[in-house]
Order: sequence, then structure tokens, then C-alpha cells
Amino acid sequence: MRHGFAEALVADFRRRHEQLVRAVNRHGLDHYVVSSPENIFYLTGVAFEPQGHAFFLVISAQGQRRMLVPEPELESVSQAWGVEQTLTYREYPAPLGQGWGDGLFGQIRLGLRFGFESGVPWAQAQSLLAAGGQSLDLLENIRMLKSDWEVAQIERAARYADWGVGEVLRRAWQGCSAAETLIPMQSLQQKIMRELPDWDPLSTKVQAAAWPAPLSAQPCGAPPLGARLGQGPHVALVLTRVNGYAAECARTFFTSRPDAHERELFGLMGEARKIAYSMLRPGVACGEIDAAVNRFFGAGGHADHRTRLHRCGHGFGLGHHEPPWLAQGSGHVLVQGMVISIEPGIQAPGSGGYRHSDTVLITEDGYRMLTHAACGLESLVLPAASMRQRISGWLVRRSLNLVSESVPEAAASHGMCKKVDALQV
Repeated sequence: MRHGFAEALVADFRRRHEQLVRAVNRHGLDHYVVSSPENIFYLTGVAFEPQGHAFFLVISAQGQRRMLVPEPELESVSQAWGVEQTLTYREYPAPLGQGWGDGLFGQIRLGLRFGFESGVPWAQAQSLLAAGGQSLDLLENIRMLKSDWEVAQIERAARYADWGVGEVLRRAWQGCSAAETLIPMQSLQQKIMRELPDWDPLSTKVQAAAWPAPLSAQPCGAPPLGARLGQGPHVALVLTRVNGYAAECARTFFTSRPDAHERELFGLMGEARKIAYSMLRPGVACGEIDAAVNRFFGAGGHADHRTRLHRCGHGFGLGHHEPPWLAQGSGHVLVQGMVISIEPGIQAPGSGGYRHSDTVLITEDGYRMLTHAACGLESLVLPAASMRQRISGWLVRRSLNLVSESVPEAAASHGMCKKVDALQV
């Protein structure tokens, strides 16, 4: 057993393991096979990138834990929590009798009554099904409810998401490029590296950028580097995953004064958020929260689901999108200890999208915000660009071959041309 894990995390590992063993027995299985990086990390603390190699954690109905990994990865999993035996197989294409299937069925001897987590790669699933395995997600309900230790990890990720949104907004100005708003992504990664003595590069990732209007209505893609922030609603979005745990914060903002229609849509988005927050407490059906938001938008003339940017929310944990789902059609019910997003949005065709997103903990009698970026319209209408912003932006665009213009005229008129190359971006 690894001795470097905090006592609270070790207690959490035991809780997760015991709950999974009970689920294995409820389903009448002899073994359960876990192979996704997230779930292996959740159960053992080992972070890895598959890179075409399959890792397997096998839990028996009696609670025995064994791992099967490619031979070159034996040392990388040596610190896994609670693993009693680690076996290896030869990398693909393995000699006959020495592949991962031979390890599972020959060395570990899964037998006929075993289950494996859903979502495994197609080739693995076909082999496991052919051997009599059942595709079962036994970890979904366990992962949905967060311990105090997990909440603390997500709250830390949320603080970094808040910081990232602030940096994106600080970089943004009327006419700046999306490339300039990507700079905080590197700054945020460096901040995490500096501040966390236990920083894990394999389980820490960040995304931070502004989606200019009208691309702000498509926040699941990536904005072109040369896209410029002009009139309309832009969305600053920051996703953080810090040592395995995820959070999100997003804000709709403007780089020019919004017109009456833009103010109206921003206000509708804000009212939809209030409706969702008013319903957050244990026992409320997640689908009903989304339905209430949809009814509100419909009453305001936005009944077409194509004008909705997003379902009302989703869960956080090891991933940015996981159960529970706050969407019509979801069967989930809020329970104390769940961590979710609240992000009802609305799309204005040809103009852009309106969506704030926050990370929220469900508590005993309601909820607690884990992200705290400013929400009000006036605080999200950015001031005119400073000279430093304009020159910094020009330098960024020049470094990426996104500009053909010379040093900004304003810089030249202020006698700043000689200072441009010395300016820190």
C-alpha cells in the first residue's frame, strides 16, 4: 500500500472499495473489471495515459484487488493503493498466449460471472462480451456522491477556475483576438505548478479562453485564433482539472456597450439561473429543474430547443461532464454531496450566446457556490483597451502570424515604437 496518500484519502479509498465490492455481490458477480483511466485513478490513486495500452483493475466478490498492465508500465503502478498483486502482459502485437486477454482469463481467471465497466474501447468490449462478461456501470452512483475530501479537491479546482476567468477578462478588449485570451491558460497551468507541492501532470489539465460573438453560441468547439472580439455577447470559459478533480466557471461579457436586445437576453439568462438555484436541494428531480428553465424560456418566446445553448447543468468530479444530468429525460435526483454545474443558456442566432456557468455543491438543506466570479451585467462590460493591451495584443498576433498591420498607430503617436519589443506579453 502506498504511504504517500493523505489519511483522509486512504479512508476514502476504503469507502469506495467497500461500496464497489457490495455492488459486485448484489449483481451476483465473481469479478468486476475496471479499465478507464478515471476509474482506476478513483480506486487506486494511479494516474496514467493509456496511449494504446490497456490497464485493468480486477476486483473480486471477496474484495481481492489485482492489476494487469503492460510490462513497461509495471513500475508506474507500483504505488497503487490496495492492490495485492500486479501482473503484466506483452504489448500489442503480443506473442501468442501473452496478450491482455491471456492475462485476464489465464492468470486472473475471470470465469463466467464477471462484469466490466461500460464505455471500454470496442475491441476490448467485444472480447469481454464474447467471454461471457456483462457491461455494467457499478461506479456511477458511488462517484456521484462526494466525500468531504473530494469536495475540498473540487473547491480548490473551482478557485483556479475563478482566477482563470478573471485573467481571461483582464486580457479581453474590443477588437482583441481569441489568441490573446488563450494566454491565461498557460499562466493558470504555471500557477498550479508553483502552488501545489503534490502537483500531478498526468491528472492536471486546464482550458481557458474567450469565445467571441457569434461563436459564443458554440462553446463546445474552439475559437479560431484570429477571431476578434467585437459587438455582442462573448463567453469566457475556464475548465480546470487539478490533481484529478474538475471544476468550471464561465461568464458572458461584452467589450462594447450592449444594446437593448442584448441586455434583455442577458437578463433572461440571469432569471433562468435564479429559477434553477431556487430549486437546488436534496430530493428534487434533476429533470424537473431543466423543465422549469425550459418553461421560463418558452414563456419568453424562446420555446425552440435550438435556441438553448445547453442543458441546465451536469455533474462534476473526476470529469467535467458526468452524472447527475440536470436535463429533461434524466432520472437523477439531487442528493447531498453531489457537485453540479448551473448553466442555463440561450442563443441569439447570428449574435451569440448567453451563458454563465458555476460549480455548485448540494448541501443538507440547499446548495453552496464553489465558484464566485462576478455575475452582474455592469461588471461584465469591459472598459476600453489600454495602450498596453493594444500593444501586447499586437505582439501576440505578430508572433502567431495573425497580423499584417504595423505597430498600432496609437503606439507610434505616443513615441512608443522603441518600447514595443521590450514589452512583456
